[in-house]
Amino acid sequence: MGQKTPSAWGNMSSPGKRDWVNQLFRFGLVGVLNTLIDFSVFTLLIVLSVHYVVAQPVAYLAGTANSYYMNRAFTFSARSRGEKGSEPTAPIGDWARKLRFLLWNLVMLGASIGLMALATEAAGFHEMVSKVLVTGVIVVLNFVGSKLWVFAEAPAVSKEH
Repeated sequence: MGQKTPSAWGNMSSPGKRDWVNQLFRFGLVGVLNTLIDFSVFTLLIVLSVHYVVAQPVAYLAGTANSYYMNRAFTFSARSRGEKGSEPTAPIGDWARKLRFLLWNLVMLGASIGLMALATEAAGFHEMVSKVLVTGVIVVLNFVGSKLWVFAEAPAVSKEH
């Protein structure tokens, strides 16, 4: 009865928890750069009178291209986890990771366009306000999906038969 139930995060000094915190920090740094690219392209297109339904995917694609390469090399690499080697792709192959990245970001793009429409059309926010609000939601969803699916390591295969 007197036992304490461990929290979902448990001991933050464990290696697994430190990996999450380290990767979240790195993801945030990469995200700042991605967001600058995304917002710059979006703003330019809005100033040029391009509708947000067109501006959003173009801007998102520009930030996404940077995101893949930076997160692969910097955020979710073996080196960022303190492991030997620098490639996060050895267990599952680069093609599979690229496909998962593409699929996940198509889902995130669809969600961002839907949320942009909701914020702009239904709630009446200006496109730039909608962009800021939607970006906050998408960043959180994108980190979780990237960590748990896109850049996840394949389970270790036992050599015992």
